Amino acid sequence: MTRLFLYAALILSATNVLAEEVLPWQHAVDSAGLEREEKNMWADAEEFDKALERSGKVRNEPALTAYLQGIMDKLYPEFGGKIKIHPINSSHLNAFALPNGSVYINTGLLARLQNEAQLATVLAHEGSHFVHRHSFQQAVHVKSMATLALIVGMAGVPLVGDIVALSSMMGFSREHETEADNIGYQRLVGAGYSAKEAPKTFEHLIAEIKALDIDEPFFFASHPKLQDRVDNFGELSKSATNGEVGHEAYVLAIKNVRLFALQEDLQAYRFKQLILVLSDAERRKEYPPEAGYYLGEAYRLRNNDGDPELAKREYTLTIELAPSFAPPFRSLGLLHYKQGEKGSAAPLFKRYLELAPEAPDREYIEAYLKDIGT
Repeated sequence: MTRLFLYAALILSATNVLAEEVLPWQHAVDSAGLEREEKNMWADAEEFDKALERSGKVRNEPALTAYLQGIMDKLYPEFGGKIKIHPINSSHLNAFALPNGSVYINTGLLARLQNEAQLATVLAHEGSHFVHRHSFQQAVHVKSMATLALIVGMAGVPLVGDIVALSSMMGFSREHETEADNIGYQRLVGAGYSAKEAPKTFEHLIAEIKALDIDEPFFFASHPKLQDRVDNFGELSKSATNGEVGHEAYVLAIKNVRLFALQEDLQAYRFKQLILVLSDAERRKEYPPEAGYYLGEAYRLRNNDGDPELAKREYTLTIELAPSFAPPFRSLGLLHYKQGEKGSAAPLFKRYLELAPEAPDREYIEAYLKDIGT
């Protein structure tokens, strides 16, 4: 842990390396053959990997990890799995690359992307940071004490907490980000993906951020702005031909991620975000039927005029589409109960307990049933 955030020392010790001498990797490499400064950066990155794994934030879903890794290997086949993908359980719109080839992508970002081509856009961009050794180049050329202080200050961020502040631990320069766009685009097209999806990857993120009137996610604060991504990829894809989009494969692969992201948003009372995403008919098609429950909960939390009825509608629809999913039975039952419709609430409570016999609120629901007289 003590070495993990010592990039400040590396910045000072690596100043004898010239940028033009830092050539991109052509194939999978081993840290044993690196010069001391870069070898130290790889060792720190590997320590970071282990610490983040211990923190429990890395998502344990082998099928998802294999799916993500397969896309990265398709984009960078000559690296033979050296660029390793790690999904992270975090709601922030974030992805980042480490000097040793580890690439992290958050469930929050996965949930917002719409297809495999958009995912490939992100992964190709991040993979290029490793291939072109941007972390090492950045360390060589950082002179600003303000930047130095930022890197050193990140040592105070707890790994076991929210990793948002770790997401850009070596924020790349605008020049490196533009280069990553260009190289990533070439990889995207070379792998047969639709380049027309590249600017769309970030367009709907911008729309969401503007609609919610929030600051840009941390990932994009140290990267160039989201609009830069759209502009760069828009220019690159002007003459793009059709390619693979991979919508169905993507929807299937991240079904659990989307439900997890909705649960995270609900637990954090981000009901505005839930309503914005799930009330959009086109976006709603990307989510499994259980998503209606979370939209119902968002309406319940917002509690504007008419929201209880909107919540009822969503709970009822979810029960119809996903009859073995327990939560909407409970929520719809509670709404009926609180509105004095106890006769309608009782069968819903009973079905909830049948579907979730080990429910942590079982005694709570049984008390309602006792009050109803059943």
